[in-house]
Amino acid sequence: MNKILTALFAAAFCCGCVSLAGSYSYIPIGPQDLTRTVGDGKKMPVFITREEIKRPWAALGLMRVKNLPYKHDVIRQETERLKAEAAKKGADALIINQYIEENSHNAYPVTLAAYLVKYLDNLSDEDKIKVQEFAAAQIIENEAK
Repeated sequence: MNKILTALFAAAFCCGCVSLAGSYSYIPIGPQDLTRTVGDGKKMPVFITREEIKRPWAALGLMRVKNLPYKHDVIRQETERLKAEAAKKGADALIINQYIEENSHNAYPVTLAAYLVKYLDNLSDEDKIKVQEFAAAQIIENEAK
């Protein structure tokens, strides 16, 4: 039984569903499967506020890592992991916010919430079509409501 649980955890960790420090989730809120432009994400810019971004952009999704211990090294490691995952999804930058949760079994659990930023001034022709199709689908969905 322990071997099965170990194998399941290893598979989930390798797929990016589990973090050694906290639980990971992703919510798509924009067009997906756009062209990667920042490689592995190590040099991906990280912003704290939207106002810091001086180029036209749109949000691709929201990634969260919950229940992190309140330790600088862990938060830095998870930020690097968020950057790598965001790069795989085609993001050019991140807007990261940190929240400290109350009333939890963990002393001071931290949640990192990151918006995946896609710059709109350097899109490939293929990505422009995906963005336009996503925008058209949103208009149709909103009109149906």
